[in-house]
Amino acid sequence: MLMEENTKGKIEKILFTLFITCVFIVALKMSWNWPVRAAIIIWVLGGAGLVATLYQLGTDFKSIFSEPAKVEGMAFEAPLPEVGDSRWGNLEIWSWLIGLFVVILLVGFPIAVPLFVFAYAKFYGSRWITAIIMSGVSWGFIYGVFEETLHVRWPEPFLYRLFTS
Repeated sequence: MLMEENTKGKIEKILFTLFITCVFIVALKMSWNWPVRAAIIIWVLGGAGLVATLYQLGTDFKSIFSEPAKVEGMAFEAPLPEVGDSRWGNLEIWSWLIGLFVVILLVGFPIAVPLFVFAYAKFYGSRWITAIIMSGVSWGFIYGVFEETLHVRWPEPFLYRLFTS
């Protein structure tokens, strides 16, 4: 009886994932003949969603044919933060966001985001190479999607206006 209920739950998961997969496929099919500027967000998010749901389908099908894992209960292995570490919590988050906003106003979005990614990664202990790669990828994404594909015209940054006037 327990095995049948377990299999029934797995089949319901597969059916739900199939439904979501179909939604992504229909969205991608509908947007195929649209202009690039209108369809790019559907292609990016729909493509990523389709890949994720196909992976989930594979995992769901695999779970039907494998032995169920023995559940022992929840295990919390992550260390609890010390009181001193989290006392600035929200203030620290808002400081990073306001700092990003100010840098966007000063130097512009395409430069500010990679700088922000680099500074954030280095501040929280990332290695140099990791921080450089992450900021390079963020710049490549902004340049590739917003500048080359969508041809977004960014407002002139404050420092540019200050030095060119």
